[in-house]
Amino acid sequence: MKAVWESWRGVRAVARWVVYTPAMCLRIGRAKSKDDGRRILINSLKPLLRTFRLKTEVLGTPPAPGQGCVVCYNETSFADVFVFPSTVMPQVDRLAAADAYALIPFARRACRVIGIELVPRGRRAATDRLMAEVVTHLQNGESIAWGGEGKLSARDGVARFKRGAFLLAIRAGVPIIPVAFYGGHQALPKLSLRARPGTIYVHFGDPIPTEGWHEDDVRDLADQTQAVVAGMYADLKAEFG
Repeated sequence: MKAVWESWRGVRAVARWVVYTPAMCLRIGRAKSKDDGRRILINSLKPLLRTFRLKTEVLGTPPAPGQGCVVCYNETSFADVFVFPSTVMPQVDRLAAADAYALIPFARRACRVIGIELVPRGRRAATDRLMAEVVTHLQNGESIAWGGEGKLSARDGVARFKRGAFLLAIRAGVPIIPVAFYGGHQALPKLSLRARPGTIYVHFGDPIPTEGWHEDDVRDLADQTQAVVAGMYADLKAEFG
């Protein structure tokens, strides 16, 4: 009976999200500022989180305002995506997301308003232009959140990190802030609508400097950061799992 109720709760929450997301994007697109748009997003997600019965707890020290850095994180499930706006987004100037989000009605303008950079897939020239723009923003003291795995891992752990975030950090000469998400896989496994009550823990780790690193070494830097995030994830699991 418990499993049936949790599945029903998940179906209700997802259906609500699908129905109301275009209207939310329209409201964000009409916001007067980035901060106003982000408040609309966070407030719009609160009923969804209540339906899922998801709580959040932020640990560690987020980057200071005006500190150019790349915040690199893992994602295990859509639960992590849903809590991201209230936990990580307020700590960064920009964030990267797959351009598939632009398929949502009114989402492209909404993304521009709140500082989401849509990363083209399969279009190398467009991706290179975007990365060059982001490097300039980083050198001007802005911060960006960029997912290490490039997708939802759907696993109880940290999948292999791709190179994008680390190329940005090396080119801009800014540190990487490792962030571990824990609890999403347990609360809402990918490809499952069974929503279990739980807490998503978001841990900001110590900065990883990029001085002395070169683009030829980017794979090693990605692997090193992945190992740090995996260790943070394991610590969270040991304490709260």
